[in-house]
Amino acid sequence: MKFFKFITALCALTTASLAQAVDYNIKYSSNYLMPAYVHFSENGTNYAINARINVPLYNIQFISSGTHNSRNFTMFNYKDTRNKNTYALAKINGKQIEYGKVKGGLKKESVSMPVYDLFTMAFQLTYYDKLPVNFIITNGKKLYPMNNVFVKKFEQNVNNAGKTVKELTYTFNADGKDITVKKYEGEQFPRYLKYARDGDNYELTFSELIK
Repeated sequence: MKFFKFITALCALTTASLAQAVDYNIKYSSNYLMPAYVHFSENGTNYAINARINVPLYNIQFISSGTHNSRNFTMFNYKDTRNKNTYALAKINGKQIEYGKVKGGLKKESVSMPVYDLFTMAFQLTYYDKLPVNFIITNGKKLYPMNNVFVKKFEQNVNNAGKTVKELTYTFNADGKDITVKKYEGEQFPRYLKYARDGDNYELTFSELIK
């Protein structure tokens, strides 16, 4: 009887884990006319993001991974690759980060705030509806501290394929950077992502989920 209960509990746990697993393949259009493809997966404990942009003569990938719980994503690894060769990276181990361009040598620094790449930050918003007040964004090459972040949230009804849905918009400004993320209510992935800095605007707009 005890063995039967154990097997039943194990099956229930496995079923629950499978129910939590998420796997998105998302195509985005961009304001630079080059589509981006983002593969996001998580199993209730770990997550991984692989963002691919087909720039002429370059196959650029931004790859991040780490863990997550009921409140936050915690990034441990980030990598920027060009034509499958690692260009820049970041490795977070507790309160220390190692980062930089591979050819220029890596730096080590102490950090006291969460570290995200741009896509992990966007999913942090669409999953959990919030960001830490203080955090760091990295592109592997540099660290950009975001201090005293206040996220403004707006809601509006929009038309999507003939149906009215509620669109949630998150926007904030920190360290001279304006960031906007949009999603639909009930969804967990970004429908829109904008990053503006020093007059340069980078925008990704949802096109479709690819099966």
